[in-house]
Amino acid sequence: MRIGELSRRSGVPVPTIKYYLREGLLAAGELTSPNQAHYGPGHERRLRLIRALLDVGGLSLAAIGEVLQAMDDPGQPVHEVLGAAADRVTPTGGEAAGPELEDAREEVAELLRRRGWQADGR
Repeated sequence: MRIGELSRRSGVPVPTIKYYLREGLLAAGELTSPNQAHYGPGHERRLRLIRALLDVGGLSLAAIGEVLQAMDDPGQPVHEVLGAAADRVTPTGGEAAGPELEDAREEVAELLRRRGWQADGR
């Protein structure tokens, strides 16, 4: 899909996608011509993750970059990736404070239980 379609499907404006590309938060698409690229489902998932970390987690773009870097490291154990994310989530939950934050925490806790993973609660 082209960047316009990626924007439509992810709900992230094109200028924001271009900013994430420049900052290295989102990998470049496959070039189809000198000024056009093709983006796949992985790009859409990555955008949704960035927006969740930003909007729900209250992370700064710098902190999101650190979390994504940990995720992209194939030698990084899953619990360390989860720890990198958990350590950077603001206690207030950014704009999602209140019932939404509690729902998100419960959903994460349930996911961890189902996977048999443990978080140290730092």
